[in-house]
Amino acid sequence: MRADAAEANIQRVVDRAGRHRVTFRDNEQGTLVLLGNELVTLVTPDDLDILHGQTMAQARADIAQRLGTAVDASRQDRLPGNLVRGALWALGASLVMALSLALVLWFGARLRQRLRDRIARQTSRADSGALHHVMLTLRVIGDWLVRLLVVVAVLVVIEEWLRFVLGRFAFTRPWADAMTAWILGRLGEFGHAIAAAMPELVTAIVIFLIARLVARTVSVTFRGVQQGRFQLFGIDRELAEPTRKLAVAVVWLFAIAMAYPYLPGADTDAFKGLSVLVGLMVSLGASGIVGQAAGGFTIVYSRIMSVGDYVRSGEVEGTVQQLGLFATRLRTLTGVEVSIPNTVVLGSQLQNFSRNPDGPGVWLETGVTIGYDVPWRQVQRMLLDAAGNTDGIHPDPPPFVLQTALSDFYVEYLLRARIDDVLRRPLVLTQLHANIQDAFNGEGVQIMSPHYEADPQAPKLVPPQYREGMPPPGESPLVPSAAPG
Repeated sequence: MRADAAEANIQRVVDRAGRHRVTFRDNEQGTLVLLGNELVTLVTPDDLDILHGQTMAQARADIAQRLGTAVDASRQDRLPGNLVRGALWALGASLVMALSLALVLWFGARLRQRLRDRIARQTSRADSGALHHVMLTLRVIGDWLVRLLVVVAVLVVIEEWLRFVLGRFAFTRPWADAMTAWILGRLGEFGHAIAAAMPELVTAIVIFLIARLVARTVSVTFRGVQQGRFQLFGIDRELAEPTRKLAVAVVWLFAIAMAYPYLPGADTDAFKGLSVLVGLMVSLGASGIVGQAAGGFTIVYSRIMSVGDYVRSGEVEGTVQQLGLFATRLRTLTGVEVSIPNTVVLGSQLQNFSRNPDGPGVWLETGVTIGYDVPWRQVQRMLLDAAGNTDGIHPDPPPFVLQTALSDFYVEYLLRARIDDVLRRPLVLTQLHANIQDAFNGEGVQIMSPHYEADPQAPKLVPPQYREGMPPPGESPLVPSAAPG
C-alpha cells in the first residue's frame, strides 16, 4: 500500500510542468520524502537495511539519487527533441551494426577460404596417407574454429548495438546500465576465477609433466629391452612392447587420478555429475572393450602364439600377422587377412602348428575308416605308401599309422607324417589325400564305412581310366560312360 501510494504521488507531481527537486523533512516517525514540496512517502527507521548497517543519511542519499534520476528521465522522455535525437542515434547505430556484421561475415568467409587453400596445398605435398588424413582433420577443426569466432563476434556486435541504443533513451537507460554492470560483473568473476584457479592449475600441469617424463623413461627402457640391449625383470623382446603400453597406461591413469582434484571446477556439482555420467557410460559400454583388452594381454603373456606362427583358430587357419590389444590378425594361404576378436580366440580351440618339441616343422594327421573285411596290414601299407609318394613329407622320422578305434562297423586308422615347412601344410595335406585315394583305388579297397545292412552289389571304386590323368577321348571328364545295355 505504501509503495502504490508513493508511485501515485510521484506520477502526480511529474505530470506537472517544471523541474521538481527532491527534498527531505524530519518528523517524529522518520523522514518525509518531498518532491516539488509535495509529500511522496515516509521513510521510518524500520525501513533501513540494518544487516548492512545503513543509516538514515545513507538512505536519504540513495533516495535522492534514484528518485532524481527517474524524474529527470521522465522529463527528458517527454521532450520531442530528445526523442528525435535518440531515434537518429539508434538509426545510425543500426547502420554501423549492419556494416560491422557484413565485415565480420566477409572476414570469416575469407579466413576460412584461405585456411582451406593453405591446408589443400599442404595436403597435396603429403607423402603418406596418415599425413593426408591429419591434414584433412586439421581442415575440419580449423573451419569449425573460424565459425565459432564469427558467431562470438556477431554476438558481441549485437550486444554492443543493443546497449548503445538503450542508452540513448532516458527511459531505457537503466537497462543499458544493467547490461554494462552484468558484463563487467561476469568479466570480474571470470578474472577472479582464473586468478584463484592458477595455483591448482599449475599443480595439475606439474603432475602431468612429471607423468610425461616417467612415461618417456618407461618407453625408452622397454624399447631397449625390445632391441636386446639389456634385460629387465625377465621380460624378453616379445613381451617388451605390450608391457611398455601397459606401464605407460598405468602411469597416465595414476597421473589423472592425482591431478583430478586440482583441475578447475573439479569440486563443482556439474563436474561431479559429468564424471559420474562418463563413468557410467564407460562401465556400460566399454565392458566388451575391457574384455577384449584383457584377452589380448592374456594371449601375449601366456605365450600361446607369436607373430609368424602358423595357427588355426576355429575355422580360420593362417600365419599370425599381429597380436593386437583387441584382436588378432591372421593371413591365410589365399592372402586374405582375417581379424579375430581376442575373446573368440580364447573361447575356442587354438592349434599352433609352428611349435613342436621335435624341432622345426609340424606333424600332419589324417585318417580313414575301413571295414573289418580289409586286412589292417594292407591298410597300413597303403597309407605308408601314399605318404612316401607325397612331396614334402620328411622320411626321418618316418611316417607311421595308428589304429585309434575299433568301432561297430569299421576300424579307424590315423596316419602321422612330419613336414619341414609349416606353411605348406595345406598343400602337402591335399597331395597326401590324393595319393591315399589312388593307393586304395589301385588295390580295390573301398574307402567307405557307412552304417549299412548289406554290402552294395558293385564295389564303390573309381574306374581305372579316372585314377590317373584324363579319361579317354570322347568321354566326359566328370561322369564315366554307361555300360552297354
